[in-house]
Amino acid sequence: DCFPHSDTAGQERFRTLAPSYYRGAQGVVLVYDVTRKDTFTGLESWLNELETYTNKSNTVKMLVGNKTDKPDREVERREGLQFARKRSLLFIETSAKTEDGVQHAFEELVIKILQTPGLWDKSTKKQGFQLMESSQQEKSLCSAYCPLS
Repeated sequence: DCFPHSDTAGQERFRTLAPSYYRGAQGVVLVYDVTRKDTFTGLESWLNELETYTNKSNTVKMLVGNKTDKPDREVERREGLQFARKRSLLFIETSAKTEDGVQHAFEELVIKILQTPGLWDKSTKKQGFQLMESSQQEKSLCSAYCPLS
């Protein structure tokens, strides 16, 4: 169960739904726009909200810098990476428009969830996951994705 961050997009009228979205989340994706610094600076408040509502301290969190296809960057990759490392978040940059890195982001999130003890109970173990093989996995992962360890 990953929190569908984009479903509410931070709109005030959905605030009352937040606890139910976060409860029991195994993975969370925090997305910012690399062309808008304000979306990056707002991440701290989202992380505070996560701490308030998630009941699993080992919930896997991924930070995604989106819109890398655009030339007018306001947030450099190193800034996103530093933010993620400081807060123990997975990190990747993507372009939803060109689909660059999108599938890889979700694959890495699921793999990390599967590797994290305590995120699975007996009912979820039976469901399982099937990840499609990607030819991109043979490439160097650090060009887009940076693991925690």
